[in-house]
Amino acid sequence: MKLSEQLKKYRKSENLTQKELAQKLNVSDKTISSWETGRTYPDISLLINLSSILHISLDEFLKGDVTTVEKIDKDLKMKKVYKYWLIGVLISFLAVIGLGNFLSNYQYENQWVDRFNPLIKTEVGYAPLPENKTLKAGKPYKDIIVVDDEWGNSTLLDFYGGLHPKDKDYAMVQHKGLYVSRISFVSRDVIPKIYRNYMYKDYDEMAKAAKIMQKYGDGGAPGLDKHFALRNGDYE
Repeated sequence: MKLSEQLKKYRKSENLTQKELAQKLNVSDKTISSWETGRTYPDISLLINLSSILHISLDEFLKGDVTTVEKIDKDLKMKKVYKYWLIGVLISFLAVIGLGNFLSNYQYENQWVDRFNPLIKTEVGYAPLPENKTLKAGKPYKDIIVVDDEWGNSTLLDFYGGLHPKDKDYAMVQHKGLYVSRISFVSRDVIPKIYRNYMYKDYDEMAKAAKIMQKYGDGGAPGLDKHFALRNGDYE
């Protein structure tokens, strides 16, 4: 016997009208009518309540209506799939938010993080190099002040390159945050004048100026000790 027929049969045996049964299930009497005509069918939670109200086991209630049972089984499987899909989307969303916050708050802190951080753009800056006759092959230049733009925004970077030629004591540096992808030694006269206006000819003097700007520019933001602005001047 179909579920719709079973429902109608056992509702009447309990002397319940469609409206009375609907009130017990907190649904409309139109919903009961739709079930009894076979247009729709109750979900599994309502089926359990129905079996209790009508005093019939769930197995007996569904016995003989293979089509409806298959539909209910399919619905249950789809609900599980949807549930897992929703959980997956939520986890992915939270992961993206977490990663975004991490990348936003961890800029200019680690060169390998900066290398793959999509929030940081690749820049090309210019840097004076210190006189260091003891620099050996395989040793990096440490905390070099690289002027990144015409506003004096600068970054302290470490990079390799060996001893610079005597006539090329400046470096053109391509970097993304703290990650340096390549450098090229250049002479001062090839550097745009607007960049040179932030560069002392004496590297030690420039380093002192950078420390002052770091001190006054430190607002507690991540990476601010490595990324700051220099003051414009006439250092030609």
